[in-house]
Amino acid sequence: MYHTTVPNLYVAAIINKLNAKLLANYEDTATEDWQWFENYLTYGNGTLPESMLYAYLITNKPVYKKVALDSLDFLISKTFVDGNFKAISNQSWHHKGSEPDQYGEQPIDVTYTIQTLNAFYNAFKTPEYKKKMKAAFNWFLGKNHLNQIMYNPVSGGGYDGLEKHNVNLNQGAESTVCYLTARLLMEKLAMSQSRVIPIQKSRSGIAINL
Repeated sequence: MYHTTVPNLYVAAIINKLNAKLLANYEDTATEDWQWFENYLTYGNGTLPESMLYAYLITNKPVYKKVALDSLDFLISKTFVDGNFKAISNQSWHHKGSEPDQYGEQPIDVTYTIQTLNAFYNAFKTPEYKKKMKAAFNWFLGKNHLNQIMYNPVSGGGYDGLEKHNVNLNQGAESTVCYLTARLLMEKLAMSQSRVIPIQKSRSGIAINL
C-alpha cells in the first residue's frame, strides 16, 4: 500500500473520503443476515473488507474496523464450506435473498481471499485467518469438489476455472498471476512461521547445531 510506504496526509484524506462512500454503501445495504456493501457478491470480493481495514489502520476510526471485521466474517461464511474454500459461482453470482449456483469458480477469488486474510492476520494476528489462508490455498492443490489441482506443475501456469464436471485447462495470464501470487504469499507466511535453529560454537571453536 502506497500510504504505508510513503505516509502522506493528502493520500490519507483521499482514502478516508473514498471509504466514507464505501461505508455509506454498506449502511444502505447491510442487514442482519447480509453484511455487505452491495446486494450481490461477484468476484474479487475480498478487496472491499480489505479496503475498510486499511482505512481503519490509517484513520483509527472504530466504525471502519467494525465494518471490516463484520464484512469479512460474512464473506467467509459464504465462501468456506466444511473448512474448505468454495468461490462464488460465476454462473449467476450470489444475489441477496436468493440461493447461489454451486459451480463456476475462478482463481482470482482464491487469491484475493488469501491476500485479504493475510492483511487481516498481519493487523490482528488472529490464528483463524492464517488457518483460512491455508484452506483457501489448498483449493489450488486439489481441495475442491473435483479433487483436481488447479495449476500446471510443469509450466507453473494457473488453470482458468473449476466447472461442475471439469477443469478449464486454459492457462491465462490472470489465472497464472493469481496462482503465483497466492503461492508467494503462502511461502512468505511459511517462512515467517519457521523456527530458526541457532548455531553455537563448542569449546573447541567448532560450530554446532542445537
